[in-house]
Amino acid sequence: MRIVQLIESLDVGGLERMAVDLALAHHAAGNWVGVYCFFGAGPLRAQLDAAGIPVTEFHKERHSNPALVWRMASQLRRDRVEILHGHNPGVHHAAALANATAGVRVCLNSRHSATTSGGDPYQEKYFRLAGPLTNHVVFVCEYVRKQLEPRLRYPSAKCSVILNGIATERFLARPASPGSARPKLRFGTVGRLVPAKGHTVLIDAFARIAGRVPEAELQIYGYGPLYGELQSQVRSLGMEGRIRLEGPTEDTARVLASLDVFVFSSVQEGLPLVILEAMAAGLPIVSTRVGGVPEVAPEGLVARYCEPGNVDALADAMMTSTQDARLVEMGRAGRDLAAAHYGISRMSDHYSALYRRLLGNGS
Repeated sequence: MRIVQLIESLDVGGLERMAVDLALAHHAAGNWVGVYCFFGAGPLRAQLDAAGIPVTEFHKERHSNPALVWRMASQLRRDRVEILHGHNPGVHHAAALANATAGVRVCLNSRHSATTSGGDPYQEKYFRLAGPLTNHVVFVCEYVRKQLEPRLRYPSAKCSVILNGIATERFLARPASPGSARPKLRFGTVGRLVPAKGHTVLIDAFARIAGRVPEAELQIYGYGPLYGELQSQVRSLGMEGRIRLEGPTEDTARVLASLDVFVFSSVQEGLPLVILEAMAAGLPIVSTRVGGVPEVAPEGLVARYCEPGNVDALADAMMTSTQDARLVEMGRAGRDLAAAHYGISRMSDHYSALYRRLLGNGS
C-alpha cells in the first residue's frame, strides 16, 4: 500500500506522536509511507528522516485553501498515493478536495477528540460537508465516537473505533516502583501547559494536601503558554519547594519511572497517549473522568477518578493514594493491560486491516 499520514505539523503532541508511530509501523511492514504537514514540520521529523520516510511541508497560509488543495493534489499524484489518512478536522476539508482531484482511492480521518483542532466551529461544518468525499472516520475511543457521530451525521458504516497505541517497550523496560520511597511520595504529570490540561486545578489540589503529607511532592513536566502563570501560582501558594515545573522532557520513560503516582487533571480529552504510557510504566493513576481514560484504565483496578475541574475531589483522590497499600498492585495491573492491548503493533494492524478493506471495496 502507498499511504500518507496528513497532520498540521510535527510538533510534540499526542496526535502527532500517534501519526508518526503509525507511519513508522507501516513503513517497517513494507508499505510506502509519506507524511504531509499542512504547515511546517517540527521536532518529530527527525525520526521520520532517520527511517527514510519522506516529509512534505505545505506551509499553509491563511485563506490559501485553493492553492493548498492544488499543491496537495499534485503531490498526491506524484507520490501515487492510494490512502490519504488525515488527523482531526483542521486538515480534512482540504484533504478531501485534494484527494478527489488527484483520484486517490481512499480518504479517511482519525478524530482524536470531541472538539476541533483549534475550537473553530467552521471546521466541523466543513467536515460534515466533506462527507461524500470521505470513505471513513475513525474515532480513537468510544467517548469520542459517542460525542461526535450524531453531530457528524455520517452513515454508521463509515465510522469505527480504533484505540490509540504506544511504544510500550520503552516503558515496560523501565518500570516505576510506586510507594518504594515511603513516606516520600512523588506525584507527577506530563503534558502541554495549556488550559485543557487543568494544571491550575492540580496545583491547588496538591497545595490542599501538602500540609497533611509533608513528604509528598509534585513534578509537572511540559511546556506551553501557561508556564509563567503556573509559576506564579506555585509561588503565591508558597509551594516552591514542593511543586516543581520541570519543563519539557525528551525521556518520558525515565520521568515516569521516577514517580509513585501519575496524576491527570485534564478537563477535556480524547484518549491521551500519556495515560497509556503511565500504565505501561507501572504507575497507579489519579485522573479526572474525561474522554476515553476510563475506557483503558479501569476504576479501582488501575485508576482512581474524580470529576474534572473540582479541586476538592482531586485533592481527596490524591490524598487517598498517599494511604493506599495497593499502589504496586494497581501499577502492575496497568502494565499488564498496556502490554496486552495498547501497543503500536496492535493499533497499526487494525489500521492496516481497515485500509485493505476500504481498498477492497473499490473505494
